Amino acid sequence: MKSKKAMLPALLLCLTLLLCGCRTRTNGSTEIPLTDAAESRTDETKQGESASREAERTETGDSGENSDRTKENPEASRKEYDENAPAEIVPGTDRLLHEEGEGNGASAANTDAERAVSMRNDQAEEAATQTVAAQEAEQRGVSEDAAAAESAFDYFTVLLQDRMGSLFECQRMNVYWETAQDHVTVHKTSPEHTLILNAGCYDVSARLLMENLLVDDGWVARKNPGVIVKMVDGSILGGGVGSDRAAKVVYESLQSRDGWASVDAVKNRRVLLLSRELMDAPYLQTAAMLMIAKTANPDLFTDVDLNEALQMLAEEAAGTLPAGVYFFGPEN
Repeated sequence: MKSKKAMLPALLLCLTLLLCGCRTRTNGSTEIPLTDAAESRTDETKQGESASREAERTETGDSGENSDRTKENPEASRKEYDENAPAEIVPGTDRLLHEEGEGNGASAANTDAERAVSMRNDQAEEAATQTVAAQEAEQRGVSEDAAAAESAFDYFTVLLQDRMGSLFECQRMNVYWETAQDHVTVHKTSPEHTLILNAGCYDVSARLLMENLLVDDGWVARKNPGVIVKMVDGSILGGGVGSDRAAKVVYESLQSRDGWASVDAVKNRRVLLLSRELMDAPYLQTAAMLMIAKTANPDLFTDVDLNEALQMLAEEAAGTLPAGVYFFGPEN
């Protein structure tokens, strides 16, 4: 009887364990008993970790199969950096065009924008296609098989644009323009300023106000222009003037101004005197542009005789040009 009473607690314990559904999970060679609740919590934890990893792969665009791949693996589905990545080079973007302005970096006026594009880039969308030449093409540096220009004005205008358009901005000369009145320069709204730009140069006085056009020798020396242009009245240069004697006096006086000996224009003999009459008509202004351009860049215009060009332009527009001396500079 006592033995039966002793076995009763053991039977109750076994029954309790059976009702609780005790199970075992093998990990290696060790058996660890788990209850249903414990195993359920373990499964939930594993599912949560799996979901978390899946969410992380979704955010980063990684499928999970190649998550260990790096930039050294060219077949990786996700690359942090690829030094051999393809890049597109877009034609026509290697050089910028400037807006209208003055001083270094200035371009032609907005009305010349189409021509400026063709000058800056041979592949530009608005590229010019017309080729012009004078009858004396072999003397003028133009292809012999080019179409003949309709006029001398067209020929010299295109010639000037083509040759000055071949220069980089850093090769363009700064010009100091002095009126017939000593030490008085020009404003950016003046036809003289436009003429300087159309000759392929820059105007050093472009930023001066209308009331500040009177300058001194020190100001010019600090600007250090590459070309100096001085306008003179009809008693020195122009129609009816048969000698350059008076022009020589003015020329020497300019070069001897205080502090000008170190100015580039003086050191390199790029000082030019122009008759005021050259501003009277478009064809004469074209001749003046040629004179400035050749003074600034003589190597580009070795085939152009300035006196002959002036005569051709005058005969075409006015029938004749009064005898006289209209400019004085390096060529004289």
